Amino acid sequence: MDDKRELLKQPLHGIYIPILLMLVGTLIFGVEYLPYTIAIIVVVCSVKFYESYSKRLSMDTLKWKEFELIDKTIVSRNSAIYRFKLKNDDEVLNITPGHNVACCMEIDGKDEIRYYSPISNQFDTGFFDILVKSYPTGKISKRFAMLREGQTVKFRGPVGRLEYKTNMAKEIGLIAGGSGITPILQVITEIITNPEDQTKISLIFANETHNDILLKSEIDEIAKKYPNFDVHYTLTHAPTGWEGSTGFVTKEMIQKHMPSPDAQNKLFICGPPEMKRSLIDISAELGWEKGVMKSATEDQVFCF
Repeated sequence: MDDKRELLKQPLHGIYIPILLMLVGTLIFGVEYLPYTIAIIVVVCSVKFYESYSKRLSMDTLKWKEFELIDKTIVSRNSAIYRFKLKNDDEVLNITPGHNVACCMEIDGKDEIRYYSPISNQFDTGFFDILVKSYPTGKISKRFAMLREGQTVKFRGPVGRLEYKTNMAKEIGLIAGGSGITPILQVITEIITNPEDQTKISLIFANETHNDILLKSEIDEIAKKYPNFDVHYTLTHAPTGWEGSTGFVTKEMIQKHMPSPDAQNKLFICGPPEMKRSLIDISAELGWEKGVMKSATEDQVFCF
């Protein structure tokens, strides 16, 4: 059901009808009052235009804009969640699943650009969050690690190739490596927050160590609440008593924890380049159509 409280925010009810009533009322009382009414209308329209202009979207798809860092939360030995302020307190950063925001920083006189998937959802207003994992050779990630609250970073977006559609597949297998979990998490969130989406989803999440598993508590909580979601972890260096798998993602893991390569199913992959190359070959051996890897709608296997 539509929210009737929003009617006055629409041009028809908030501008056109009031103006028409003012003009009709003025003509009833006398044409000589028309100049005064027109002057009032000009003022009202100017105010409405200013309100609309001031509430325009913070993020632009082409133009770089500065966003202020308002919070930083350490989540692992080399990863943190960075929260940036949107222009309007009631604004939501509407990024479709699988899409990113582009980040630009000037380093050594050269613009360096990286892409990050926001992990905030459609209910978070006034800010957006990105998760950044720092690498010893990472130019941008090392600069992020040095950021302090109040400093600004340039972003634009959204950018991306995934066009997710409700119930686009019967089952979707998700394989993530390290910080590659962020766009995968977008897809998971989109599915579990839409009551009409009945897609069954399975996740294999690969990391180096137990401490490297990003957002594990959030993922485990989702697995507990939603019967259509299963998660399996694998570690390169597993601790004593580890109940998940050990090592890289293998053919056997995919056969056991991912859906079958049926025409109604899809496989989404995100991780380091060498991981994606390996999994594309393994999935092809298992019967998944290799495709051109450019469209999640057309291809059975899609790499972010």
